[in-house]
Amino acid sequence: MLFPRIERKSIYSLMLLLVLTITSRVFVYLVSPLREPTFQPNSANGGSLVPWMKGITESHWLWGANVLAFLLSSNLTFITWQQWVFHKNHQWLRLSLMVLTWILLFSFFWIAFMSHLLSQWLID
Repeated sequence: MLFPRIERKSIYSLMLLLVLTITSRVFVYLVSPLREPTFQPNSANGGSLVPWMKGITESHWLWGANVLAFLLSSNLTFITWQQWVFHKNHQWLRLSLMVLTWILLFSFFWIAFMSHLLSQWLID
């Protein structure tokens, strides 16, 4: 096994989150206003043009991206912590590294998700 100390539940939850991320990416693409031939970019009319998606506001898209970034960064940080917990590091150093790892991962995922929403004109 590649990572012998990582619990199977952590790997399964990571796979589930990755499937959820890919599914949400495809969903965002499918409801994007760019797929509508009458859509005009740069006209302050972001948001989905699909009729049943009219009630979804920009804050809903932002909330979803934040939750997904939080879950992915937390899961990857927990998996990393499982690897590091068995080494003889100092407690404060390990805690500092874990917080820094979480912040960096969250920032990376948040920027990636926001840029995807911006590129699909679901948020302005």
